[in-house]
Amino acid sequence: MHRREKLLYAIARDQRGVFTLAQAEACGLPRRTVAGRVVQGLYDVIHPGVYGLAGSDDTWMQAVIGAVLSASEPAAASHQTAARLWGMADRKPGIIEVVSRRHLRVKRDRFTVHESKDLAEHDIVQLDGVSVTTAARTVVDLGASAPSWVVEKCLDTGLRKRLFTIWDVHRFMCRVARPGRTGIGTIRPLVEERLTWQAITESDLEDLFRKIVASSSYPMPDTQHRLLDAEGTFVGRFDFAYPSRLAIIETDSEGFHMDPVSFQRDREKQNRAHALGWTVYRVTWRQLIDDPDSVLQIIAAIWED
Repeated sequence: MHRREKLLYAIARDQRGVFTLAQAEACGLPRRTVAGRVVQGLYDVIHPGVYGLAGSDDTWMQAVIGAVLSASEPAAASHQTAARLWGMADRKPGIIEVVSRRHLRVKRDRFTVHESKDLAEHDIVQLDGVSVTTAARTVVDLGASAPSWVVEKCLDTGLRKRLFTIWDVHRFMCRVARPGRTGIGTIRPLVEERLTWQAITESDLEDLFRKIVASSSYPMPDTQHRLLDAEGTFVGRFDFAYPSRLAIIETDSEGFHMDPVSFQRDREKQNRAHALGWTVYRVTWRQLIDDPDSVLQIIAAIWED
């Protein structure tokens, strides 16, 4: 294999078998040579100006990279596609989404290009070989193409994974907010609500509990509270606590806390807290979903005692 083709193949390997005409020309392969390789079946045309090495895996990641490379620079995977790449979303979206500062208005059948004048170079990072919007920008942009519940889930997942802080999202939101800027209306109330929260939770269930408390007039409890005895020995970490009321609230899902080891450990921890004068309340996932009023009744009892 000629040296210039070795250079191109190295670039393509890093891009899941995809490369652009500009990259090929930079390696020394003229346009007519690339066209000839297509005729010979060595290269596949993925998009205008974007090619794939014949025989390379036809994967979703390859499709994402191909879509990004076909857009006008600067460009990056964005919105629901970026949320999936960051691990904030569980499923691959049906349509690949890309953001670019300038959209060529060419019809795309397999992906969507969002034009954004506020896209800056520092809004784009490399993630597993793909140019993708930063995690903070991603959750703000999400409101333009995803329902609010998806935006909220991705925001809370990103906070738990420590992909950003709520202040990172707030700063980006303030930077790009303007009349007509899509996504802001969806993310703003979610961010403002979480700015009043004290810490990061560890599950969707805990997020739901905190939302229920936020909808009431009661104060938000401490999150992931570390309980120590009088000698400073660690007793345990609890989901939520009102230290001034010596009250602890644990959220129990069906997926956790139900196996024998967890069940035994939780009860031992609970008994030690009881011995120190704390009251431990347990809230199930079914209560949180089907009967949130019963949860508020527990909180009311804590503050009315």
